[in-house]
Amino acid sequence: MTAPTRDIVQYYVVNSELGMSPGKIAAQVAHAATTMTLHCLLNDKSSHATFQAWLNAGQKKIVLRGTEAELLRLSESGYLSIRDAGHTEIPSGSLTVVVLPPADKEEIRSVVGGFKLM
Repeated sequence: MTAPTRDIVQYYVVNSELGMSPGKIAAQVAHAATTMTLHCLLNDKSSHATFQAWLNAGQKKIVLRGTEAELLRLSESGYLSIRDAGHTEIPSGSLTVVVLPPADKEEIRSVVGGFKLM
């Protein structure tokens, strides 16, 4: 009998209150993706097997939207956050994205279940 396939997903929660353009959102999510990848590879050896399984399964990503207060709660819970440098559309230090590490979809549902798709 074959073992069940894990549904590993990485979630990005974008601050919908900033009014960022689609290009700005894409850039901020790219910053989040790069930061999380480096974190998983260099710092978080405990999640390496899940990260590797996620890479091998096609790197499924879901982008959600949330309020600044919701992003702050995620950030305060230990998830990586991205703050803007302020060179273009939004003020320096604005919280733009919180990224969660790749995780089993069912296990992370309690964290992301209340957010809507971007």
